[in-house]
Amino acid sequence: MNNFMKMLGVLVVTVVIPLAVLLGIWAGYLPDSLQVGIGMFGVIAAITVIVVGHIYMIYSDIKTKRYSK
Repeated sequence: MNNFMKMLGVLVVTVVIPLAVLLGIWAGYLPDSLQVGIGMFGVIAAITVIVVGHIYMIYSDIKTKRYSK
């Protein structure tokens, strides 16, 4: 039963909540300021994931000496 609850939790966090937010924005139920905040959070999160991911990959290449001769 524990694994089932974990699976439901993951589905709620990854599917249900984002879908509810997107539908709320699309239908106009959320206030404009909240819509702008959600949009800014999404852009900042995407930029952060891209930049941190690239820095991590560069660091791991340097650490493992992947391109050294």
